[in-house]
Amino acid sequence: MMASHTDALTRGNCFKLLAACFYEPEKDLFVEENLCQNLQDLLDGWASGAAKAASDMGLALLSTEQEQLSLAHAELFIGPFELIAPPYGSVYLEKNRQIMGDTTMGVLKSYQEAGLSVDEKEPPDHIAIELEFMSFLSTREAEARARGDAGGAEKFFEKQKDFYHNYLRWVPNFCEAIKKGTKSPFYQSLADSLDRLMVTCRKCYGRR
Repeated sequence: MMASHTDALTRGNCFKLLAACFYEPEKDLFVEENLCQNLQDLLDGWASGAAKAASDMGLALLSTEQEQLSLAHAELFIGPFELIAPPYGSVYLEKNRQIMGDTTMGVLKSYQEAGLSVDEKEPPDHIAIELEFMSFLSTREAEARARGDAGGAEKFFEKQKDFYHNYLRWVPNFCEAIKKGTKSPFYQSLADSLDRLMVTCRKCYGRR
């Protein structure tokens, strides 16, 4: 059974908020926008384990200084030394762990087929960009359901399903690398929230 309009919209908003957390952290903005609380509210009742992790994110955010957040983010995802948790899908999906591999080109093709272009400094398979794409597809699905367009809704749902199975298989390993590689409570809880959301999405999108 496919999702309702509300389920699709909730899913899309969750992807959007989680995506924001993988860019350069801005503590004041996150707090001002109630990012963690909003994420928790969205997940509550839909992905309860992920909601608890989002709550932990909020508590960690309040007790962490901006400098600590920025340092943890850099160590995990940017460098200058070896990355603890590379945020690029191809590193996990390609046999030689290369950036900009065949899977990256597949991701880019998915964006282009959906009518999107990527104007980012990062490769197309950066975790934040991929989550934003899933948010886009989920939101379009929700809009189609709201206007009674069952065919359009199914099309966007199938695009999510294909992208999830083809290009997001790496996310559990990525989350595990974060949880093992950082002492930052915020990023540990972020990884836990994303990981648990992926489990819920597996039930939604089914297995292959």
